[in-house]
Amino acid sequence: MSTFNEENPITYRIAQMQVKWAKEVTAKTQLIRWLVKKDEVRMIKAFNLLEGSEHGKLPELFLNFQQPFESIETYGKDLTDSWISLWNDQNSRNEIAHANVLPEWDDSEYHDIKEKKSEWTFMKCMSSFASAIDPKTVLILNIMPHAYTGNPEFAEWINKCLKSLPSNLKIAIVDLEENPKFKNIPTYINQTVLVPNLNMPKAVKEIVSSGDTNNPAVGVNMCLLNIAEAINNNNEKQIHHWGKEGIKIAQETNLKSIEATVLLAYGSALYQLKKFDKALDLYKKAEDTSVEGLNTQDPTVPTLLLQSYNMQAATYLYKKKYTKAEEYYIKTATEARSQNNIMMEIEAYRQAAYVVVKNYEKEKAYTFLQEAYKQGKKLEPQTQKFSSMLLVSIELHKYADENRNDSLKNDIAKNAVDIWGEHWQNTSQKEVYKQILTT
Repeated sequence: MSTFNEENPITYRIAQMQVKWAKEVTAKTQLIRWLVKKDEVRMIKAFNLLEGSEHGKLPELFLNFQQPFESIETYGKDLTDSWISLWNDQNSRNEIAHANVLPEWDDSEYHDIKEKKSEWTFMKCMSSFASAIDPKTVLILNIMPHAYTGNPEFAEWINKCLKSLPSNLKIAIVDLEENPKFKNIPTYINQTVLVPNLNMPKAVKEIVSSGDTNNPAVGVNMCLLNIAEAINNNNEKQIHHWGKEGIKIAQETNLKSIEATVLLAYGSALYQLKKFDKALDLYKKAEDTSVEGLNTQDPTVPTLLLQSYNMQAATYLYKKKYTKAEEYYIKTATEARSQNNIMMEIEAYRQAAYVVVKNYEKEKAYTFLQEAYKQGKKLEPQTQKFSSMLLVSIELHKYADENRNDSLKNDIAKNAVDIWGEHWQNTSQKEVYKQILTT
């Protein structure tokens, strides 16, 4: 007989989290700090969503806040404004009607609050709401900002809230094992640290293996998981074994998208072991396979073709084959434009500009950056903020200055200040990519 664990790897883990919470979170707890690996964060958010729904098992009332953290001065106001807007939205009320937690609550005091000490105003607001439900109600405020990138000010903001935390509120946050930001919580705060040990790679493997192993899709997924495991073990022999097995199974499906997916994964594994020539051979096969699949009406094929171009470009760049890298970055940009993928297009042009400078073709770099900037301007400002547009702007601004193109230079500066602020030129490439990759 199959166990509950085998049949329901995700449900099983959430149940274990519920047990851990019930055992370790006490009436005195003020802060719940989930200490997790990066790949476990989504499970914490899933747990919070479940407990905030009619299917929740714990006695506390869970409220989830994912408002992006902008600054320590404004975050309390941002959260309060978001909550008041939600409270007055009829659709949101209908969603929680099952919970019987819609009290007669006067929210007028919390409209258009000031930024000063707004963390306390937010705490007061939520405490007032909890009391209006029932004097015994305890609210769990899951404050987990979307796209949080480890800004130390967020930890400082949490500490300010804890100094004046009402007794009917508890705050829950996520902290990463590999880079914890909340190690210095004051000792007078009653903190419960929950370490769920979810082992998500094993969960994924359980999910895949729970299917029909004779099903080609299940077989391919198992091969991809085994390739990933072989990478972690630095085992090239196993990468080749499971890569070839995956290709064989994929070919039996007659679906070019599945075959191209395996080829790209197989090539990426070899790339990570610095077997660049072998990786390039597999990327080229993925390109050819994707081209063959373009007329099959499979919507994923164009995306895989784009990936094959980009991976070849990056590999040629690493090998310092700059002419070939340029060729494939331009192919990437052209294909991205045909798919209306502006984010990928501007990054491909930016990389092409970097490559041609290595080939001492500075004028060509100027042209590529101008094209990247022109296309990037089509994006909404908020989307530009989380793209490589800032890096394009910084480099193109330098070129415009050198070429005395004041019109372009001023346009770049105005756009950049509006989106990234006055100090936009001082942002490092590492900071930009960190923001992009965590969004």
